[in-house]
Amino acid sequence: MLSSLLRFELKYHFRQITFKIAAIIFFLLGMIATRGGFGNEVYKNSPYAITNITGLLSLCSIFAATLFCASVVLRDSHYKMDAIIYSTSVKRFPYFMTKLSGLFIAVFLILCFTTAGVFIGSFMLPEDELGKTVIYYFIQPLLTFGVPNVFLSCALIFCVGLLTDNARAVYAAGVLLFVLYWVGSVLGNSPLLATSSLNPDGPGTLSLLADPFGLSAFFSETRSWTVAQKNAHLFALDGTFLLNRLLWAGFALVLLILSYRFFRFEVKLPAAGKNKRPLKAVAVIPYRSIAVDPQGLAYYWKAFCSQLKLETISVFRHIPFMVMMTLWIFMYAMETKDTLFGGPYSIRSYPSTSLLLQELRSIKPAMLLIIFYAAELIWRERTVNMQALVYGTPVKNVVPWAAKTAALGILIAAIITANIGIGIGLQLSNGYTRLEFLRYASLYYYSGFPLLLFAVLVVFIMSLTSNKYLGMLICLFITAFLLFSPRLGIDHYLLRYASVPELLYSAMNGFGHYARAFNWYMLYWSGLALILSLATIALWQNSRQLNLRLRLSATGSQWGKPGKLFLLAGILIWTGAGSWVYYQTNIIGRYKNKLAQQEWQLEYEKKYKQLADIYQPVIKAVKTTVDLYPDQQMYTVKGTYRLRNESSAPITALWLGTDPEVSSASFTVPSSKEGVQDKHFNEQRYDLTTPLLPGKEMEIRFSLQAIRSGFMPFNNEHSVVENGSYIELEKYLPFLGYNDRYESDDKTARRKKGLPETPALSSVDTIYHLVDYETIISTKADQQIITIGELQKQWKDGDRHYFHYKTTQPSNFMFAFSSAKYASIKEEYKGIALNIYYQPGQTYNLPAIMQGMKDALDYNTEHFGPYPYKQLALAEIPQYRGAATSYPGAMFSVENINFMSNYSDTTKVNQAYAITAHETAHQWWGARFQPAAAAGNKLLTESLAKYIEDIVLERRFGKMYLRNYLQTDNRLYSILRSMYEDEMPLDSATGQPFVHYQKGSLAMYALKENLGEEKLTHALQSLWTKHAAPGPKAKPEHLKQELYKDASPAQAILINELLSKMIIWSMKLSLIECKQLPDGRFSLTVQVNIVKNNGRYHSFKPLPIDDDITIAVFEQQPEDWGRYTQPLHLQTYHFTNGETRLTMIVNKKPASVIIDPYGYMPEETQQDNIITIKSKK
Repeated sequence: MLSSLLRFELKYHFRQITFKIAAIIFFLLGMIATRGGFGNEVYKNSPYAITNITGLLSLCSIFAATLFCASVVLRDSHYKMDAIIYSTSVKRFPYFMTKLSGLFIAVFLILCFTTAGVFIGSFMLPEDELGKTVIYYFIQPLLTFGVPNVFLSCALIFCVGLLTDNARAVYAAGVLLFVLYWVGSVLGNSPLLATSSLNPDGPGTLSLLADPFGLSAFFSETRSWTVAQKNAHLFALDGTFLLNRLLWAGFALVLLILSYRFFRFEVKLPAAGKNKRPLKAVAVIPYRSIAVDPQGLAYYWKAFCSQLKLETISVFRHIPFMVMMTLWIFMYAMETKDTLFGGPYSIRSYPSTSLLLQELRSIKPAMLLIIFYAAELIWRERTVNMQALVYGTPVKNVVPWAAKTAALGILIAAIITANIGIGIGLQLSNGYTRLEFLRYASLYYYSGFPLLLFAVLVVFIMSLTSNKYLGMLICLFITAFLLFSPRLGIDHYLLRYASVPELLYSAMNGFGHYARAFNWYMLYWSGLALILSLATIALWQNSRQLNLRLRLSATGSQWGKPGKLFLLAGILIWTGAGSWVYYQTNIIGRYKNKLAQQEWQLEYEKKYKQLADIYQPVIKAVKTTVDLYPDQQMYTVKGTYRLRNESSAPITALWLGTDPEVSSASFTVPSSKEGVQDKHFNEQRYDLTTPLLPGKEMEIRFSLQAIRSGFMPFNNEHSVVENGSYIELEKYLPFLGYNDRYESDDKTARRKKGLPETPALSSVDTIYHLVDYETIISTKADQQIITIGELQKQWKDGDRHYFHYKTTQPSNFMFAFSSAKYASIKEEYKGIALNIYYQPGQTYNLPAIMQGMKDALDYNTEHFGPYPYKQLALAEIPQYRGAATSYPGAMFSVENINFMSNYSDTTKVNQAYAITAHETAHQWWGARFQPAAAAGNKLLTESLAKYIEDIVLERRFGKMYLRNYLQTDNRLYSILRSMYEDEMPLDSATGQPFVHYQKGSLAMYALKENLGEEKLTHALQSLWTKHAAPGPKAKPEHLKQELYKDASPAQAILINELLSKMIIWSMKLSLIECKQLPDGRFSLTVQVNIVKNNGRYHSFKPLPIDDDITIAVFEQQPEDWGRYTQPLHLQTYHFTNGETRLTMIVNKKPASVIIDPYGYMPEETQQDNIITIKSKK
């Protein structure tokens, strides 16, 4: 009987249109997924890539199980067949197993279609992206991820459906599964989350077990895999991953046992007894006719209100909705709290409204709720067989459409209100009472309106389909398409319904950059939504006309004259707003998708790379007049260059270029005629009628305009916003010759284009080309300009505020400026005017920022010479990306990390202080000392500034305080290096920030500890004396030469390892014995295990050990260590073996021992470096 029932059940599943469409969609998803990125050298059909795809797409089993359970498993009660089935010879257990097995097999087959899509799709990729095709690579992930994940999804959803007999409860179960996955991802530090990659605290075993789909364990384990491992190794079913699979499979089995235990194999009758009311005689009311006039606005308004009330009650007055909202609040509260209070370097932000808006603005998961509830609302009457009565009334289609759409709008508003409640709750629970309700209210527009437009589309699709679950499936597919279409090359927002550029919120600027563009996109999509609404009204399924063809023929009667006018209005709005958006985006903004942009870069390099070796004049002086228009999001520049021929040959032609983000530019070159005019690459050649002889100068004039509206991709280095504009002007002024900033680093694309995989370095120029700079910048009357140079004067003229700046000595070609409504504090310090420009009210960290400037000035002045300017300014800019940047005499610091983070916990590093010290160090290392443009040059700027930041922190707060900072750098280095296939050494790294920041910090501090601070400082001073301006620019080898001078042979080896190799350590301490000696002292014996690896390409190869390593003994447990804790014993030991037994004598009772106590030796995990001690006499 069981086999017969199962065959019948499966046939029913396979006959459903939802199953067939789902199979096609999942197959296509598998094909598309093969085009994802898994690393430059990782094959698209490698076991790692296939496991990654299978694991991620197994999440979609949640949706498949939800739809199949609601449509098939619940069909008996839905069609009132349960009483008949329960009265047959079918028994409880076969019935239970048939339903469960049918659901599991159907959902698992859908996932198999995904694997088939991956298999077929891999053959459509270029051969150089593929490895050897092995069938088992496709089967094993299905067994380790597919089967357990499908089993869990089906078990939970089946359990809820069987016990509640309610489709909405099934939807709630699907949402619960998604929340469980999301919580597990947060705990497991999944890289799929935005903040995970910067979280240095790796997940523990319990966190990895908490992910019901096993993806966190997969990503955690494979994070450090080499390219070779990813291309050849399957992810083994063992260790934590095996425990995860067994745990959640066991949980699913327990759910099924409980559901079978409480499942009643009988018809559920209405409860009787205590709630039964006594019958009462009903008074006879004489019949009288009531005049009804089903016409006019008053009638339709009353009908709409009545219908809206019913629809709203049907949404909100149900336990599944309450469950889903509870899960929603839990999910978003947890994510928001984790983002605000769990940032990198243990940064805790103040829960300001602006930060919360940035976190709460995106509510894309609400799209799923809209689909589920739209299906329930559209099909509500037909589900309970009331459609004949409801649609037998004279009400027009517009009324039910408007009521159901409005109910979805109320659902959206409820979700946003819940998010606002989360934000306010987090603020009040953390003692933050500066609530800004108007800013919160803006979420109803910026978050809610796109979702309302999406709801209109969903209602339209539902009105076309004759099957509720087919409609839901189509909507899910369209949702996935809208979210992931950029991966298919469809990234223009005119082609993605209700999609807009990502809204970035800033306390300084609000939604400023994209706000105006957002309005136009909303108008554009509103026009289409109006057309869709009219089509939905005309095609509304009711009992009078269900046939689509008949409904199409009746559109005119449903619309009437007002409807036709609305249709015309919708077409005009859609086409008119679309034309304006297209003009702003494609014509003015010169839109290019990612592929076109990459093609432009590659073609530019191929065509103009030869210009890198052609002598061009050197810029000696720059004068500009800049007019900034924040409200219009644009600026203009008029300027002059004074050029000098510093070569030994005459120059006969000038090649002038401008950045693609410059809207228009013109040049005036005296005694010249125009040659090449390449508008595609913005390159122009001017042939000089009189060659510019060596040592001679000439002057050229230029003017340019840059429009930076919200219709263009946002660039935080080139942003013109209403408050907080920030422009690194030197990147957008005209350049001479070739600009290597435009080169692509995509190895695959370069190889296909016939270019070297790594861009060839242009000839290295070691001469400083300093310029005199003078500028007049105007902005809005209520804003201030901060830029390089000394402020000569400022004045106002009408609604414009003018600032005249001029450098007092030649400086590098660096001219950033900011414009905002600033408050300021000023302090005179040792003859230097220190100025901090900040947003009014953001005063939390001003003392720390000011102290960071002073301490870094003191250290650098003491060791590398006096600060060359009379002033040092630090200006706040919006938090869009990065932390801070430094220019001669001016620094620009982002709002969130530096001005709006809470550093009241003195056990954590104050990042506002540390970042300011780092940027102040750049006034020497980066402004006055600039390395040659060669590989590894960041070692001489960022790594040295990071070292000075560490030393300043140590001097101010102590070595134990710095210890936590170095350990965090160590953990971040281990995490970030795993994201690159080929890590480069410090002295040759390019394009790998973690090398010159995190590793640079560790390496320089290790040199200080091993060589001694005095010797290292002497080497840096010598480097500074020889290579700071105007001396020749330095290269990394010059630093190594200075370090080698006074180094012993062992120290020379260390210098080479730290700067030219990748050494990864693995160290472990084990307690052998701790006993008290007769004289009261303690003898402590430990086992030291050391592995020294060559970490190049992540392929760890053991190296011989011949190194000095420090060990410290403390009388406190690690959790009791503080800033002023001093070790009982601190000594450097020389190790030559991987296993060493070491005995130490200490004066007091030891509580803990640690190897590498300050955490500067690169190591993937430092958990084994420390042991706690229970001593015995």
